[in-house]
Amino acid sequence: MISLFLGAAVTLVLVEASLSLAYRAFAAWQLRANEAALGKSSGDEVRILCVGESTTAVAGDESGSMLVPRTSYPAQLETILNTRQSAVRFRVLNNGMMGGTSGSTLDLLRMTLPSARPQIIIAMMGIKDTPNEWVPVSAMLPSGMNSLRTVQLASWLLEGVRLRSNANVTEIKSYADLPPSAQEKVVQLGNYLRELRMADDHEAIDRAQAAIYLMRIGRLRQAEDIMREVIAQRSVGYCLLAEILVSEGRYDDAYAMLADAIAQHPEEGMYAVELADIHVRQKEFDQAQQVIDQVAARAESQAASDPTASPQGAMLEPDLTQQFIQLEQVELMLARGQYDEALAVIDQIVPVVRIRYHDVVPPVRLLIEAAEGRAYIGKRDWDAAEKSLLEALAISPGRHSNMWLLSQVYRETGQTDKEEAIRWKLLESQGRVAEYFELAKLFRLSGQPERVPEVLAMAVEHTPSLKQNYAALYQLAEQYGSRLVVMQYPSFDLDSLHLYAPEQPGVEFIDNLHVFDADPEGYFFEPTFPNSFSHYTHEGARVLADHVADRVLEIYAPGAGAAPRD
Repeated sequence: MISLFLGAAVTLVLVEASLSLAYRAFAAWQLRANEAALGKSSGDEVRILCVGESTTAVAGDESGSMLVPRTSYPAQLETILNTRQSAVRFRVLNNGMMGGTSGSTLDLLRMTLPSARPQIIIAMMGIKDTPNEWVPVSAMLPSGMNSLRTVQLASWLLEGVRLRSNANVTEIKSYADLPPSAQEKVVQLGNYLRELRMADDHEAIDRAQAAIYLMRIGRLRQAEDIMREVIAQRSVGYCLLAEILVSEGRYDDAYAMLADAIAQHPEEGMYAVELADIHVRQKEFDQAQQVIDQVAARAESQAASDPTASPQGAMLEPDLTQQFIQLEQVELMLARGQYDEALAVIDQIVPVVRIRYHDVVPPVRLLIEAAEGRAYIGKRDWDAAEKSLLEALAISPGRHSNMWLLSQVYRETGQTDKEEAIRWKLLESQGRVAEYFELAKLFRLSGQPERVPEVLAMAVEHTPSLKQNYAALYQLAEQYGSRLVVMQYPSFDLDSLHLYAPEQPGVEFIDNLHVFDADPEGYFFEPTFPNSFSHYTHEGARVLADHVADRVLEIYAPGAGAAPRD
């Protein structure tokens, strides 16, 4: 037994030593290959892979009304880097994920690295994590064991099997092909589908989930291909395809496709609602009103009669459709600043519950309460706005947009103590890191900066995935020989970042604390109070990309002949 024990111990030591030497040699070879690419002559490509959540994936469009990938900071970073120097050709890949967490971000990164082979990885992630977020297998082991190369190899093999049990990102066609972390997340189908004709088409919904995932990670053409195939085969999915086209800035294509859908399927009133909604978001108010009037007249006429009297071409669920037409009219009025008129329409809406449609349309009661809250904010009736938004928050505590609206009410009325109480309550039920960051911001704004370090330390303590998934990110970058750059979200400092992303040789950091100081309201997509934790406007993403470019060129292209900026 002693001989067997000693033999096994010696074998493990030899295996560990061999793996460690092999790993060092492989990592060094990878690093040399990537560093060589950074030093090549003009015309050669240097690939940068940006990873993170929706703050990486999208930014405000040119009109300031929508979030789209084409204005994101990675998209603008590529243009800036190639404009400011000519020694190398930079290609920036956007691996941001709408609604992503550090676990799903790492899943996507693992699937992307073998084909992307980036020389540089820029990471800004973790804001959506919760206490139960997925962490790598090795992170669950006792301290010290996860640094052994034998343990790392075993965990990589296990994670490889975990990923390969699903298709690669380029092969996703249905829900079953999604990576495990994406399958575990609840996809709010109703916010994307908005189509009654899909209610009983489970195959179409299954494939739509894959398209939504691809849309959320910026693979818009792949998402479009899936939905065009669904439409060709099953004649449903028009509203989701319209959202995909709009994300690409192809508004005319979306309008034409929805007009064709309305002509082919006049019974589906939600196609007109979707068309009107896009017009509202694009501030094309007259066109939106025309569409609303047309579909409202038909729905009212049918709702007043027996819907079974003329089944040929009869509108599906006219009373349910009517609610969404009225809500779209409210959205148009709110966009025009017609708050009293919007409240009058809201008073007319009688919510109709149809359980079978809960997957394909958003919850009506939630939309009513949120719209009412926005109308009262417009009228500066803070008590009424608070009441409506608290109702909306009770219906859906995880809906960040409604908490953001409620924050406006409390900050306008100086009731930051109420906001603090609600955010602590949200932490009990939701536990998102974003809520800790929002509390930290609130403490700064309310003159209590001394409380910021404590609340951010609590975020790290209660969210193990922050430290563990950043450690996994460090290992992945080393494994693929990529230079790693880590940065904190704008308006937060590196000290808070280092609580879960510690300084380490070979890892560079970008300080974003003051990046938005010039216009702390205008650079955020929802610029109603200073340093709103939200997405960035088109200009905000440009400012961030410019700041990141400074550091990238300083670190990776010294003496590259950077041109002076405007």
